[in-house]
Amino acid sequence: MTETVVHVTTLEQWKSVLDVWFEQGYDWAYVNKGYMEELFYDGSRQLGLNIHGEDEISFWSFNSYIGDNLIEYSEFMEQQKEDNKMATYYVTQEQLDLIESAKGLNYPLTGITAPENLQKEFDKTHFDNEKEILRYLGGDETIEFKVKEQLYRLSRIDDAGDRVYMRINGFGTPDWGCANDAFTAPLEEIKKWQTPAWEIEKVD
Repeated sequence: MTETVVHVTTLEQWKSVLDVWFEQGYDWAYVNKGYMEELFYDGSRQLGLNIHGEDEISFWSFNSYIGDNLIEYSEFMEQQKEDNKMATYYVTQEQLDLIESAKGLNYPLTGITAPENLQKEFDKTHFDNEKEILRYLGGDETIEFKVKEQLYRLSRIDDAGDRVYMRINGFGTPDWGCANDAFTAPLEEIKKWQTPAWEIEKVD
């Protein structure tokens, strides 16, 4: 996906842009999950995605982004109408392998309900997009599944015996906090931040 920065003027627009990106499997880089309305209330009106090649959502506190990729909310929504011709859903590699195994059967929908085929594997695998999987297996060509890149974080046990996670504070420097605040990134980026005090772990 190309770099995109969207200028919004209302909280409803802010949430609408985030809804699009959340549905595509993206999330914030360094802050808590959700709409983060407090950023809007603090004055931020610019939301970015894939800036500098990072597959994550970002914002500008002082609305200082002036690059060529800055677009207005209305233009962003027009792009979505075009892009929505193909809906992309993100799954794990194991889930994708299972979906494609079913797709390769002569009768995919029967294949996931018949015990002699893939029923047991589907029963024990949790999918967030079951309806979309059924549509895809039924031949809907406007749906595709891709593997979401595995993210990692750094954790350690503190003096009280609790597990804490590395986060990036408001000054852009390493700090510690709970899992919801953890700095997450692809493995190569996480390795840049690792010290002997921190262990690398996968983000579920």
